[in-house]
Amino acid sequence: MKLTTKYSLLLALTIFFGKSLFAQDDRDFRVGFKIIPGFNWAKPKTNNILQDGTGIGFSFGVMTDVKLADNYYFAGEILVSSMSNKVKMKDTTVQTLPGFGLYDKISYKYNLKYVEIPLTFKFRTKESNGMRYWGQFGLAPGFIIGSTVSTLASPAGGTLKNFPTDEKYIPNDGESDRYDFVGYTDNINVFRCGMVLGAGIEYNLSGNTSFYSGLRFNNGFTDFLDDNRTKAINNVVGLEIGLFF
Repeated sequence: MKLTTKYSLLLALTIFFGKSLFAQDDRDFRVGFKIIPGFNWAKPKTNNILQDGTGIGFSFGVMTDVKLADNYYFAGEILVSSMSNKVKMKDTTVQTLPGFGLYDKISYKYNLKYVEIPLTFKFRTKESNGMRYWGQFGLAPGFIIGSTVSTLASPAGGTLKNFPTDEKYIPNDGESDRYDFVGYTDNINVFRCGMVLGAGIEYNLSGNTSFYSGLRFNNGFTDFLDDNRTKAINNVVGLEIGLFF
């Protein structure tokens, strides 16, 4: 009799914890945290500059889901995003740097930091064995909160290989105007907006806690350079990793 009672209790506990482990998270509102390591690159929109490779980017912040209907959600986020974008002028371009002379083989590396507020719509499949799939799309407006730029160039026809400065300096700063070439200004725009496309999986760990992962493409469609003669957008592709609580 005692043995039967023990087995009954063990079975009840197994059923209880099994249900808790795979309980579906269908709350009307939930919040989580995510990180997005990835790669970013600049895409020129004028023919006076070229893309100069890719850079490493990283975002982190909070995410929310607000239920609109079964399996449909409004997803809002607040992210701090760092981007590294490289552009170069054509090899045949010779620019004048006032006070220093003529230079060619000119390239720029921008290190940018934004606060982004992605506003997207999300679709989630029904949960099966703790797993579900999701997809989302929307807009990601952002504002610059930090920036530096470094420049490389060679004196045209000379033997030296260094630009007058090989250190990072702040664009949009009047003190840095001495590093602006006659045909190029290194300033950047304060506002950025991109289109977000993403897809991935979500796995329920326990109760309201879910692991969240996927791929995200953030396609910028506003010019990140503040120069009427030169235009470029910056794009990011990254791996999303996070938890909903």
